Amino acid sequence: MNNKVKQELERIEIPKELHMRAKLGVKRAKSEQPKRKFKKTVAIPLVASLFLVFSVGVGAATIPSFNNLLSFVSPQTALFLQPIETSSEDDGIKMEVVAAMNDDEMAVIYVTMQDLTGNRIDKTLDLYDYSLTEGHMFNSQIVDYDETTNTATLRIQANGGEALNNKKINFHISSFLSHKHKFEEIKVNANLMKIKDNIPKTIPLNMNNISGGGGKTFGDLKEQGTVQVLKPDETELYLQKIKFMHISNIGFINNRLHIQTKWTGDDIDSHGDFYLIDTSGNKIHASNISFGVDKLGNTNYGNEYIEYIFVIDNLDINRLNLMGNFVSNGNHTNGNWNTTFKIQSVGKEKNMDFSKNFGTWRANRITVSPLGITLYGNGDFNNSSKIVVSAKMNDGSVQTLDSMTSFSENKKVKAKFLSSLPLDISKIESINIDGTEIDF
Repeated sequence: MNNKVKQELERIEIPKELHMRAKLGVKRAKSEQPKRKFKKTVAIPLVASLFLVFSVGVGAATIPSFNNLLSFVSPQTALFLQPIETSSEDDGIKMEVVAAMNDDEMAVIYVTMQDLTGNRIDKTLDLYDYSLTEGHMFNSQIVDYDETTNTATLRIQANGGEALNNKKINFHISSFLSHKHKFEEIKVNANLMKIKDNIPKTIPLNMNNISGGGGKTFGDLKEQGTVQVLKPDETELYLQKIKFMHISNIGFINNRLHIQTKWTGDDIDSHGDFYLIDTSGNKIHASNISFGVDKLGNTNYGNEYIEYIFVIDNLDINRLNLMGNFVSNGNHTNGNWNTTFKIQSVGKEKNMDFSKNFGTWRANRITVSPLGITLYGNGDFNNSSKIVVSAKMNDGSVQTLDSMTSFSENKKVKAKFLSSLPLDISKIESINIDGTEIDF
């Protein structure tokens, strides 16, 4: 952004009310974790919703939908938002694209969904089938719900921002989920010590023929090629109030606790997770693998079974309880909500050479934009690794970039780190990447 535009924006007085609305909006906005194995592939905390950084005219604040959006972002960010204000209506439900942005790596749009005739939209709204032309690796999350108007506000993110710059793009929603039911802190009545004394039956699973998985040890399991999982349907343990899933086997393999679950498939987006908790309240989370089974009992590609794997190590099993959190959606609404609009880049990025080894991959280049800092490199990116990134400003303050999204394909790695506020590139003194300082 050139200095003239910036100076003009700085002259705009931010009303005290806007400051208060922004603070209240940020406090009450809530996000949800991505969970579908096919639709969502990146988990982005709500703090990333503060990154819309477009210059706008003063008159934009008079647009109703755009003005309402200002309560969800910081006053500093609000000055740079680009209003879109294009809508589509189908079967009494209105979808409106309120604002959008992109840089060379990422595109973000704010969308509202409003039920004009009923109550098909609620605070659990979750987009199920949607698309953005030229984008890939989509992620969506609800950031606000107004029950008086039956309106939900969502933030959509997609990689591939450079391909969208100054082009007309199409955003389309075909279906969404709502009225979800949460089952939290469900205790599983299982005697882990007794289970450990029994040797379970196992079958081989080809890790190159699975539908999904995740967790800290998933990468190691993937590298093994073939792993042993529990033989399906050796038990039938149902959990309280949960009808869409049951435990189909439980046992220890190589000193790791395996919890195998079988899902009915009747609920289009039921999901959940197990965890172990000790008497002090410490939690141990599991890795997971999704797969199917053919008529002969051999594993194949599918989603019928999910096996949760815990690394127990030397923990006292008698001090551990097996718990779970689960979600089942109530409604699946189909429709045709379709809009076309144009977005433009947030501004020039600064590129620098940067070499650092992160174990499974090596970075060779870095770019900095108002939206964040991006590392480029080669290798296999490990999602469980923690990379600490911060920017030191000329006034001595430090902005920590505590949210990350990554993309890895054909040994090419791209990891973008985001801050809660836009970065003023002209005021950055240095950047710190995992202890390596770069003079800016």
